[in-house]
Amino acid sequence: MDRFIVKDQNSLLSSPVSSGDCMAAAAQAAASDLLFRIRFENIIVFHGTSSRIYPVKRIDENCNLKQSEYSCVVEGAAPPDIKDRAEIRVCVSYIEDFNNISDKAHVDPRFANLFLVGGEGIGTASGGRPGYLDGEALVEKPVRDSVFETVANVCDISDGAQLLLITVSCPGGMMIAAGNTMGQTTFAGGITIMGEHATISKIHQRDISDSIDFQIKKQVDYGVNSVLVSPGNYCADKINSQLHVPLTTAAHCYNYPGQAIDSCVSYGVTNMLLVGNVGKLVKLAAGITNTNSFASDGRREIFAAHTAIIGGTSSQVRTVMHCLTCDEILALLTTWGIRDRVMSSIMNSIAEYCTIRSRGRLNLAVALFSEEFGLLGSTINTKNVLVKVSQEQFALSLKLK
Repeated sequence: MDRFIVKDQNSLLSSPVSSGDCMAAAAQAAASDLLFRIRFENIIVFHGTSSRIYPVKRIDENCNLKQSEYSCVVEGAAPPDIKDRAEIRVCVSYIEDFNNISDKAHVDPRFANLFLVGGEGIGTASGGRPGYLDGEALVEKPVRDSVFETVANVCDISDGAQLLLITVSCPGGMMIAAGNTMGQTTFAGGITIMGEHATISKIHQRDISDSIDFQIKKQVDYGVNSVLVSPGNYCADKINSQLHVPLTTAAHCYNYPGQAIDSCVSYGVTNMLLVGNVGKLVKLAAGITNTNSFASDGRREIFAAHTAIIGGTSSQVRTVMHCLTCDEILALLTTWGIRDRVMSSIMNSIAEYCTIRSRGRLNLAVALFSEEFGLLGSTINTKNVLVKVSQEQFALSLKLK
């Protein structure tokens, strides 16, 4: 499926070109595409009060649900090792196995979820090079700081829990570096990414809202009238095994399920099935539609309130209020034998809110999942909506092949 495209932005001041800025720009674009399906065409890089627009390009063949890669071309740059031009590529990918991470990866103690390595055409340190351990990719520290901060900012907007690997490469970098070794005694195997510390603006909520709108409109343009929506791919296996709907064609609403409801109403969608992790979607029971943990929480309060509503004791309510995670709460409710009743009460509240939000113009069903407990609850009309959504989403998957 095509991604939302952010067009040219009209802001250009004088700022020196560097391979480091190109890396930071490509990293911003790749992380935004991976986490939010936002496709940037240009990234503005700031140095103090000056800035420069860097065009970035998506490497489509290297992009999928687990990684995204963008390139940015540096030419006429200040770095002495790039005299003409070079293509700087950055791939941002999910980490599924820590054993696959090189022990030579760059890390930043501020961002424990991010790792940076060098790929094709990037030199590696040797011989006790100052500022590096032997085997580390030659990316100068000010650049590393910029890249880590840039990707971390994207993660923060999506709750910041993703473990990500950042891989920088430069096709032809080895030849560029080899051409600059005259009179030198060492060859690092590729170029060094150089530059000063730079900053890149955080993704705006409007960009995410536009991405949600774009995804739903794209499905409507394909003739889809029954849309599958999810905050992301979390619990995808549980959802597929218990509802038999893969999330491969789902429109992602991220932390804004209310925006997805509004978009479906606006584009005349008939049926919407919203599925996902209980930690995010349970907040709908309190009318919370910005589910970012830094913006809102209320999970304990929702579970505690509905424990009381179904006749739970004051001791049980207080115990729920002292829990830290939804799975901890669900384990207690299971032990007490009241989980199904609590979830039924919560799902009724979610259904009431969704009817208000959609103004009754949408057949909207919601199902909540947990990795540990599987399907926890669904609104009363889920079965009817599920049949229509599964049929149309399967047809859509065939069109997209």
